Amino acid sequence: MRLFNIRAIFNTVTNKPVEMNIGAGFERMALRVLRSIPDLKPVISRDRLPGADAVVQYGGSETPVAIECKARVSSAAAHQIVHQAQQLQMPLVVIAEEMTGTAREILDEAGIGSIDGLGNVHLALPGLIMKITGTKRRPRSAGGGRLSGKSGLVAEAMLLGVEESWSVAELALRCRVSPGLVHRVLLRLEHEGVVTPSGAGPQKTRRVSNPAALLDLWAEEQRDAAWRQPAFMATQTPDQLIAAVSAGLESAAVDYALTGAAAATAVAPFLVKILADSVVQVWVASTADLIEVCARMGAEPVKSAPNVVLLQERDDTPLVFRAREDGVWTANVLRLYSDLRRDPHRGRELSEHLRREVIGF
Repeated sequence: MRLFNIRAIFNTVTNKPVEMNIGAGFERMALRVLRSIPDLKPVISRDRLPGADAVVQYGGSETPVAIECKARVSSAAAHQIVHQAQQLQMPLVVIAEEMTGTAREILDEAGIGSIDGLGNVHLALPGLIMKITGTKRRPRSAGGGRLSGKSGLVAEAMLLGVEESWSVAELALRCRVSPGLVHRVLLRLEHEGVVTPSGAGPQKTRRVSNPAALLDLWAEEQRDAAWRQPAFMATQTPDQLIAAVSAGLESAAVDYALTGAAAATAVAPFLVKILADSVVQVWVASTADLIEVCARMGAEPVKSAPNVVLLQERDDTPLVFRAREDGVWTANVLRLYSDLRRDPHRGRELSEHLRREVIGF
């Protein structure tokens, strides 16, 4: 950890900005982050604090804290920080120019404070809770390094084979992508600290060393620009609807994968029984005409109150690694987890249950 001597004074009695007296050697980036938040007032100081990097003062009490500064904190980096923080004897506050939402959640759950350049502040210390939601937007990642699309398939393959050691050639064949793309993704995952290399040259392999961190990183960056076609099929029960959708797509010779709550009932029936008002979501092949698919499966395209939604990406990455469950095709458990996280109807609850009970990390 890169730690710095600072002295922080938090005024919780008045409405004045929080004052932070920081050491003269404090990083310029961290100083810039603190100055960008109106409720924080950094003041340069040459005071040295034996045994601590900061002292937070409020309500007549003082709490020593450690400080770590980073340019960017991803969910994978947050997992590393949590692991390192277990060795500290005092609370930790992370200051970063950029921090992802999932990273903030991971740090928060571990009791680690965070301050970032997007204006987000979360500090929870004995007798003090300070929470500010930033209004700045996160900048887009440059260089195509996001784990989405074909790049995301590499992460999916490694997570689905988490006990295996993978060569570049094996991953390229498994994901049907170029070895160059696999190599770039693996270099990034090594940098993030979630995979461990072994060997050298053509015999070099990588193995997932932190599955939970890689899953968080992939789920955080996985994005779909899906086309959506709402439709309606007349059935009496949710189970009949799932069967009708699957049978209709198979009779139409359209590749598909159920996702959302409908897939959860097939992958892990003990998680949830699909509700009567739930919508069956299904990924279909990228080359299919959605209106024609509706006609061939006996569904009526609608603009409101659908009970089926056909989803389609520009390529077939959502269908890769799909699995056959109880006679129907479902998205693989990782894709299902990612899709559920974005479902506003109990999706977050179901995704976390799926992660605990099925994925296991």
